[in-house]
Amino acid sequence: AANAAGRLPSRVLRLDLHVRDGHLRFRDPVTGEDLRTLGESESERAEAERGRAAAERGRTAERNRANAAESRANVAEDGLAAEKNRANRAEDERDAAERRRMAEKDRADTAERELARLRSRLRGS
Repeated sequence: AANAAGRLPSRVLRLDLHVRDGHLRFRDPVTGEDLRTLGESESERAEAERGRAAAERGRTAERNRANAAESRANVAEDGLAAEKNRANRAEDERDAAERRRMAEKDRADTAERELARLRSRLRGS
């Protein structure tokens, strides 16, 4: 017999049976919630799967963005290292030029001293 709410209690299933939207439904009398139908369960599973797939696509996209950012950082580091190498080479070339200039100045000073010595000897002879 139906209870006051119009539901048929089942002692074996420990559920109430009732009609909702033209379909026979089971209700848990303790929680007051209808149990899901097979179609609802499959729909929820499909929705959950779509959610998991979307989340995975998001994680993949984020990994791709992170990898691209890392690649850009590596390219920037390589460019910085190359620029440092060029700066070091330029500094080495400036140092070598300064050493050549100093050596040439020393030779010129030596030549000037030798010329002064020779002039002095010519005047004295």
